[in-house]
Formats: sequence, C-alpha cells, structure tokens
Amino acid sequence: MKKLAKLLLVFLLITPTLVWGQDSTRAEKAIKIVPLLTSSPLMGVGFGFVVSGLYSTDNGISSKSQLQVGGQYSNTESYSAFIRNNVWFNNNKILSNTQILQSGINNEFDSDGGEVAYNVNSFAISELLMFKVANNIYLGGPITYKGIRYDPNNEAGEEFLFKNGIVDESTGGFGIASSFDTRKNKYYPSSASWLSLKINSNPDWLGAADSYYSFICDARYYAKGFKIKDVWAWQFYGQYASEKTSDSGLPTLSGKAMLRGFPAGQFKAKYMSGAQTEYRYTIGDSRFRVTGFYGVANLAGGSYGVDDRSREDDGWYSAGGLGIRYAIQAKTGVDLRLDLVRTSEGENSLYLMLNQAF
Repeated sequence: MKKLAKLLLVFLLITPTLVWGQDSTRAEKAIKIVPLLTSSPLMGVGFGFVVSGLYSTDNGISSKSQLQVGGQYSNTESYSAFIRNNVWFNNNKILSNTQILQSGINNEFDSDGGEVAYNVNSFAISELLMFKVANNIYLGGPITYKGIRYDPNNEAGEEFLFKNGIVDESTGGFGIASSFDTRKNKYYPSSASWLSLKINSNPDWLGAADSYYSFICDARYYAKGFKIKDVWAWQFYGQYASEKTSDSGLPTLSGKAMLRGFPAGQFKAKYMSGAQTEYRYTIGDSRFRVTGFYGVANLAGGSYGVDDRSREDDGWYSAGGLGIRYAIQAKTGVDLRLDLVRTSEGENSLYLMLNQAF
C-alpha cells in the first residue's frame, strides 16, 4: 500500500507536466502524449506512453474520432503495444473501430502453494463496422484474428497449463452486432444510455480446434449526479460462451470487460455476469475529477480444455476503489484516469490509463 500511495502522489505532482500539448480555452490540441502506469501483483510495475490524436472526418459534423498508439513494459519483462482507431463517419451514421495488439505477458502467481510462471505471447487484430439503420440504432459486426502461444517458465507453470487444458491457438472469427446509443459525447457521456449486443463465432474452418461462439451484452447508463457536472455511471455486462470455447475465448474478469484489479486471464469461466457503478465528481471548475467505484461479478459453468481438463474459477468476485481524473481534452471529454483498486481476493492494484473504464 505504501508503494501505491507514493505512485499516487507522483501522479498528482507530475500529471500537468507529463501531458504534452496544453489546451487553450478556445481550441484544444489534437495530439496528446500521456503516461501509462500499472502496478499489480500479477503484472508487477509497468510504465509506458500513449499518443492520442483526435480528428474529424467530415468537418466536425460527426463526433470526434480518436487514434491511439501506445505501449508498456513492466519489471516482470512483460510488454504490450497497441493501435486503436475509433472513427465516426457521415454524421455518425458509420462507426469503424480497429484494434491491433501485440503482447508478451509473463504471468506469475501462487497456486496450490507454489509459484506458477508462464508466458503468453499474443497477436490480435479486429475490425468492427456499425451502420446506423434508425434513430440511435446501429447494426453491423466484427471480424477478428488472434494468434496465442503459451510457454511455461517453470515446472508449476507447465503443470498449470496442462491441468487446465490450455493450448496454443491461431484462429479467425466473425460476428453480428447491434447497438442502441444515445450518447452525444462519446468520451464523457451524461444523461445517456448505450446498449450493445454481439454474437461472435470462431469456426473450425478458420483455425479453431473446435468451433465455438459467444454472446455478449453490454448495457450502460449515465445519469446526472448531484452536481450538474457530475455523472453517475452504471454498467451491466454479460458474456456467455459455448461448450467448447478455447481458453483464450472464455469470459475473463478484467478492466476491459468487468472489474478492474483482475488481470485478464487470471479468472475465467464459460459464463460471466456482472454489474458495476462509478460516481464521477468534478472539483469546481478545474480539470480534475474524483471517483468512487464498485462492482460484482459471477463466474459459472467451468471452462473447456483439451481432454476435458478445466479451470475451477466459478464463484462471486468483487472490486472497488477510488480514482482521480484529469481532463486532458476538456471540450471533447477525454480523461487521463488513475484508479486505486482492491479486489475480493485481497489484492491491490493501480492503473494510470486513458479514457473512462466504461
């Protein structure tokens, strides 16, 4: 906790100077370079940067598009690099979301009284296209590719991979998606709702050992808070996989889906349901906000591995914490966020990232 407190103090002191490209009150700079920071028991301490660029495709008629290019390296010799491009076209009638990720993660954690260590090397690319078909309603779908290799770093890691039936995978996928979106500000919504429904399929003829699919429901509501600039955000998230879903396709607790503080891949099962809430309080007329958040999730159904070997992560999990936000592009609503999280597993984590958690 003392180390996390020191990192929190450093953030408060250096954020205004680390965010390159200061805004004026009349016009915002299009490009920002901001730091990334992670401190968790599983990943260790990681540091990196992200370049964020805002741009318009049709002279400002559509919402601002955002291109992010960044990466991070940790003291566990893990790394990740990513490109994300979220583009709105033709007065918000078309959305294109492209993501490319390359990572090499050294997982280290205790299991059955021993330290498990193994490396996950992955490359993933996805493209989601959505088309507006009625007022606030979009239809479309994703196409994806992922290649994942698992390498044990010790005997316990080799046993863990074998016991849970975790094997390498190289597969493509596609799906259908629909959404209902009333957000006027895509980066800091208020008095708005957003519902996304997806069906993803990874067939054997695109590389999967066994064909599998999943259904995802992501529902969010952004209510006004007690002050006019405050927001009280709510999210329900459900992800439900088919019987022979590979380990890499299983729902997992993580900040990208449900519950900050749980590194992606540590806890998985075929079915995940959860809800979380976050109150975002703006400090006066400043660029700073403070937040409090809490969420719960349930994993059920076990998992699927080769030769019927399976994980045993079913159960209830929770995470909560406090956060600080700094509006690096105040007019657009893009925030740099620092979250201090404690999980139901008794672990503490700290994250410095771009944009809201949900």
